[in-house]
Amino acid sequence: MDNLIIKPSYVTLFQCVGPECEDSCCYDWQISFDKKSYKNTIKHPLLATTAKTAFIETKKSTSDWADIRLTAQGSCPFVNEHKLCDIHAKAGEQALSHTCKTYPRIHKVIGGNKYESLYLSCPEVARLVLFSPDSFQFHSSISGVKQSSAASPMWLEKTHEYCLDLLVSMDVDWEQVLLAIGLLIKTCDQVRQNTLPIEELDKRLQQLKIYAQSGALTEQYKNLPYTPQPQMHAFMTVHNELCKTHSRGTRARFTSLNQAVGLLCNEENNYQIDGINQAWTEYAVPALVNHTDLFERYILYSIYHHHFPLMDSQQLSWEAFRLLVLDCFMIRCYLSAMAFENKGLSESDIVMCFQIYQVARQHKTEFVESMSKTLEECGIDSVPAAICLLKTNI
Repeated sequence: MDNLIIKPSYVTLFQCVGPECEDSCCYDWQISFDKKSYKNTIKHPLLATTAKTAFIETKKSTSDWADIRLTAQGSCPFVNEHKLCDIHAKAGEQALSHTCKTYPRIHKVIGGNKYESLYLSCPEVARLVLFSPDSFQFHSSISGVKQSSAASPMWLEKTHEYCLDLLVSMDVDWEQVLLAIGLLIKTCDQVRQNTLPIEELDKRLQQLKIYAQSGALTEQYKNLPYTPQPQMHAFMTVHNELCKTHSRGTRARFTSLNQAVGLLCNEENNYQIDGINQAWTEYAVPALVNHTDLFERYILYSIYHHHFPLMDSQQLSWEAFRLLVLDCFMIRCYLSAMAFENKGLSESDIVMCFQIYQVARQHKTEFVESMSKTLEECGIDSVPAAICLLKTNI
């Protein structure tokens, strides 16, 4: 069987905006050079002078031979006065390191098929994913590679497909979609552990659709309790970790978000979550009246990008679900804080809330590990407990 290349339109639509980028990847990022690119750069007559002080040799491997030494301003030393890359300008795209040549592009090979995507840590990618009407048109083509590879587990492919089905076919709010996905994931885990036959996934999908159509799913969501204490602990713990691990935590863009959070979560109000939830209802929801599909888009992106419920090539469906819910909770809180401070939300505010969070979420392993630890501390050990993070009590 021919292997496929699958890509959504946001991959083909993406174009780097260079100096117009509000959070350029030429600043504050660890940039690694492979051995060949490093050698070519230090020998290039138009780059050699800068290269003498621009690198730190690590020699970890031929693909990770040297790191860029950032300037005192946090920029790559090859960024010129026009905020463009001198390596690209003077030696061409082929001279770039693998990191610079590929970011924000990424792909995964699963069951022999190649799934192309982009990192949401890039502002322009976030803008496309969240707002472009054409971003989620999926295309497939024959890769031309017929190399045999291990088949992706049937339980994984069915669950992945069924999660997408639930997201696009159920006429309920995104929080209730996540509740349905969580219930599907519990069945998925039983199938994965061979305690249920795989046919149960098919039955579960149909049950959940009927459940949604009858209004029972909405009723179950409404009956879930409001849990401010776990919400507050989760938000403050994850936000503090974001402040600690974010590569741009001292820059104005991140600081503006942190200051907005501080207005609603501070010592004077004893760090109550109620203010954030109230701001969501009073300021964020009205501001998003023309963007009511934001979280549906984000969930769709996450399911595709991670090949959900796959998590870092490991078969950990329940953990992937918990993290997805926590992602939505954190981003919603950030949107609430920005809406409260600005008494509304601009497109730039929205992009910033999603993108800043993803800088740590998609690139910092220790940040993801701390998120899992926080979920344990909050007792998020069931689907209802996870979905309760999304309740606002308003």
